[in-house]
Amino acid sequence: MPQKFSFADQFIDPRLEWSLLAAMVADPNVYWETLDSLPPGVLMVGQAAYDIIAAAVEAEKPIPPFDNLKEVSPAPDPSTAAKELANLYQKRHLAQMVQVLADKLRGESKAEELIAQTESELTQIQTAIREMRSGQAMSVADLLPEVLKEMASRQEAVKETGTAAVGLPTGIKTLDMMLGGLQTGLHILSAEPGEGKTSLALQFAAKVAEQAPALFVSFEEPLNRLVLKSVCQPANLEMKRFFDGYGDLAQLNTAIATYGSRLRALYLIEGSSRLTVPQLKAKALQIAARHKTNQCFVIIDYLQQWASSRREFSEFRHVVGALVTELRDIANRLNSPILVISSQNRGGQGSSFMTSLKESGDLEYTADSILFLVKSKRIASPPARAVDLNVSKNRFGGTGTVPLIFRPNIGIFREEAKI
Repeated sequence: MPQKFSFADQFIDPRLEWSLLAAMVADPNVYWETLDSLPPGVLMVGQAAYDIIAAAVEAEKPIPPFDNLKEVSPAPDPSTAAKELANLYQKRHLAQMVQVLADKLRGESKAEELIAQTESELTQIQTAIREMRSGQAMSVADLLPEVLKEMASRQEAVKETGTAAVGLPTGIKTLDMMLGGLQTGLHILSAEPGEGKTSLALQFAAKVAEQAPALFVSFEEPLNRLVLKSVCQPANLEMKRFFDGYGDLAQLNTAIATYGSRLRALYLIEGSSRLTVPQLKAKALQIAARHKTNQCFVIIDYLQQWASSRREFSEFRHVVGALVTELRDIANRLNSPILVISSQNRGGQGSSFMTSLKESGDLEYTADSILFLVKSKRIASPPARAVDLNVSKNRFGGTGTVPLIFRPNIGIFREEAKI
């Protein structure tokens, strides 16, 4: 019976695999030299032999002879051979996706369904490819060209914007100068209840969405409130009036017409106990791919609420510690900032001490920046109130205070003008 054609089989090279394995048998050091390029799945015909070689080399024992390698010439450049096999591995992933898509195109599936499935599968492929680099020992000399390219890109960004913010913008000039914008890493925002943490985070997200996608995960507010707030903020409309039934719908329609298109890259997820960090990463990658960028700003509102739904540790502080470690890891994998809203312990509410953070030890250590919203002694005309945004930790620069005016009826923050 004839075998069904497989597009992915076109990207298997048995000869190259055996020649690389022969090089390892001839010189066990080749195993260590090529280890980072050969994660599980790269070898298609020689995986069993590779596993035997790996076990022997890692145990510092002689490699047993292989009859099928006696007539095989060792690869003259094992590193290049390993990289080519890794390239074929990535192409097999793409080929499998293309073949599945081609088969489904002949079926009854609707085009929009196929597009959504393709986006999801591309996200999985991107994740698999990025995971290959994780854990690799990279030479500084090999990384220098990449770093030089990044620095040139940052310099160009400064020239274009005229500011020192090379990360994603918050829209608050002094904060952007202090942090260099929202850079890749884990950022913590904390305050006592009612100080506007969610409003400020949503304001950041809307600003970022003007140039890069943002994903807001809410464990607190329902999504319809966040949607309404995101439109009312820039339009200076009081959200509460609409919820109370007294708002002017004509004004709301005007605000939607004016600002709705700017929010196209702002996405919302209602958080639940079923949401995992890998799922969050996959969603962020999918959104980034949809917008043809390599970044997606992620906001978690809020940390302790998400942690309370996880059960892998008996002590809550261990749950929080594991969660923030995972989040910082995916921030680096996504090349994106993640902003996490955190509650304060009862005794520290209203302060900007890092020890006031609930389960503060892991947060202090893991976060790249820690921001606190606190009441200010400055005077503002009600219903507006003066608040200070204290930058208590900043791996990207100095610390200090950004004076803000908060209008809770609109849910918007503005930097206080300097006299």
